[in-house]
Amino acid sequence: MKRQLEIAALGVAAAGWLAAVLTRCLALWTVSGTLDNQTASLPAYWDGVWLQWDHWDLAHDGSLHCSFYQSLMSLSGSFRTWRALIMAAIGVGGFAMVVGGVGLVWFPQRGQIKVFSGSFFIVAGILLLVPTAWTCHHTSQPLEGAVPLRRDWGPALYLGWISFALMLVGGLRKSQFSRKYVK
Repeated sequence: MKRQLEIAALGVAAAGWLAAVLTRCLALWTVSGTLDNQTASLPAYWDGVWLQWDHWDLAHDGSLHCSFYQSLMSLSGSFRTWRALIMAAIGVGGFAMVVGGVGLVWFPQRGQIKVFSGSFFIVAGILLLVPTAWTCHHTSQPLEGAVPLRRDWGPALYLGWISFALMLVGGLRKSQFSRKYVK
């Protein structure tokens, strides 16, 4: 029973890590547009950490344009920090998954390896939480301009919160089960 619970905890944490990879890949972190979305001349913008999408209304031409950011120097410091933290979270989570898998297969009686893997999943979750929460806060701030614009959370932010929760729960469970049985 203990082994099945450890495998389940590793599976939950690994699902969180995969969700973190998807969060990094999605370009839908924030969605900006007009307040009423009735103006056909103004597009809706979908901003991500790596890409920017311009979606014009169907009344215009219905096209969707995607572009990478041309220069890292043109991005704000917080934006560059978000990118670094997301990549660090994916790297730490991948390392935790490898250590957890190796520990489960070759060292099933070594609780220290399981605690180490669980704690790294927790660190990866916190590393992903920082840019996700920071972006949510940044998105909720009012926009100023001649045209009343509105920003909303994109699907990637929701996936980031889910990823954080899965990695945290999986890492805590993995560490808790292991410490209970360490002699």
